[in-house]
Amino acid sequence: MSERPEFPPIESAPSRHIWIWALAGAALVVGLIWVARRAPAPAAVRPAAAVAAIAEVKPAAPAEAAKPVPAAAKAPESPNILGSAVAAAKNVAMVARAEFDRELARTKSAQAQAAAYRKQIDDLQKQLGAARAQIAAMQTAQKPPPPSDQEQILQTLAPVLRAGNGGSP
Repeated sequence: MSERPEFPPIESAPSRHIWIWALAGAALVVGLIWVARRAPAPAAVRPAAAVAAIAEVKPAAPAEAAKPVPAAAKAPESPNILGSAVAAAKNVAMVARAEFDRELARTKSAQAQAAAYRKQIDDLQKQLGAARAQIAAMQTAQKPPPPSDQEQILQTLAPVLRAGNGGSP
């Protein structure tokens, strides 16, 4: 008997520390939320002196001052990050749905056009068959009538009769 055991022990890989990745992911999410909340509104970015300089160079017309700020340019009133993300996802989904509907309409239109072409081809095939039948009828009408029995007999015996007369008629 040998001194080695019959089945050597199976060496396993060292266990991975999954909790490190979970902490890193949580820290990343917290950092993103913190940056999103700390982002200043577009109007607050400009210093007051720059706003005054722009107002002096380009005075606003009364009609422009009365216009409300578009909804897209307004800063969100609440820090509802998930709500805005869901709204953006719905917008993307609606755009994708519109593209899908447009392509579906194009496909149906192409199929209808192909069916119309097939019908037109069938009609043209029928017209071609009728034209060929007319041509065949015209050709048969222009042919001379078949030779009578006497003519056929004479045509068959003509070489023999010529040979008997010495080739003279």
